Amino acid sequence: MKNFSSFCFLFGSIFLLSQYINPKIKLEQKWDSAKVFKGQIAGASITMRLEYLQYSGWHDKIFSVKGWYYYDRIKKKIPLMGFYNGELMLYNFKKEEDYKKIMTADTFCWMQPCPEYSNYNEFIKITQDSLKIQKGFLTKNHKKYPIKLFTDDLDISPRNEILYLPNGKKYNLRELLDEYGGNKIVSTYIGEKENRIMLYYERDSNFNHQGYCGADVPETGYRLLTFNKNWVVKKFQVYSTNSCLIKTFLNKEYKTKYDYIKAYYVTYLDNSLNLIIVNLKNSTFGSSLVKKNVDSF
Repeated sequence: MKNFSSFCFLFGSIFLLSQYINPKIKLEQKWDSAKVFKGQIAGASITMRLEYLQYSGWHDKIFSVKGWYYYDRIKKKIPLMGFYNGELMLYNFKKEEDYKKIMTADTFCWMQPCPEYSNYNEFIKITQDSLKIQKGFLTKNHKKYPIKLFTDDLDISPRNEILYLPNGKKYNLRELLDEYGGNKIVSTYIGEKENRIMLYYERDSNFNHQGYCGADVPETGYRLLTFNKNWVVKKFQVYSTNSCLIKTFLNKEYKTKYDYIKAYYVTYLDNSLNLIIVNLKNSTFGSSLVKKNVDSF
């Protein structure tokens, strides 16, 4: 929890400078907790809807789910409840009270494999693959039927952040940067030769909050996306102001005489003290070494 007060000050002071953002450039956060899938069971078209129920063991990507599916020809909803831990395990139970086993579980799929039950009408297991179609089996009356979902991702809780640009082009930062989210636009620049968008980010170190760096304060810093005139990405740069993962620690903000110039003293893993300069007027940043072998500041 080193330098937590400095981190809080940084976070609270970033978003007061909206005059440096072009109004035609927007970032829309779409952190979902439910998803509708289209697919097939033994060749018959189906629709499935699942939503988040509760997390397991402080891991954001291991959770229970509830929902339903129906055959598109009939449209009679069949209840489902189960688990997601990178793959889906879904049950339609014979008795209503059996759903309580999943609803009251709190460490499922965490320190041990996901629970498996036998008193079901139907059991669905689908494994995540790198393809655009995810495949598995539905088990009913001791028979297995192939099931597939037409999606590239079984996760129903993606942290999508859609970046809308003046020419109508858009990017999902989840695909362009990383899947943790937590980005905010703080500065934009449209020039004759290139365009730039500066983001401030505050994101988890690890989806596993009990894993390496998972319980630490968030990763923070600045990201700079540089585009050509047609808003095609040319390069991506990042300067961290606080990171457990790469051992970068925020010491304090350095006061400048311009409101559009932000500066921060940070120490790196090699115990060097550095000054990060952020120019919000023209969406640029840089870092310079202040002193080597600094034990404290």
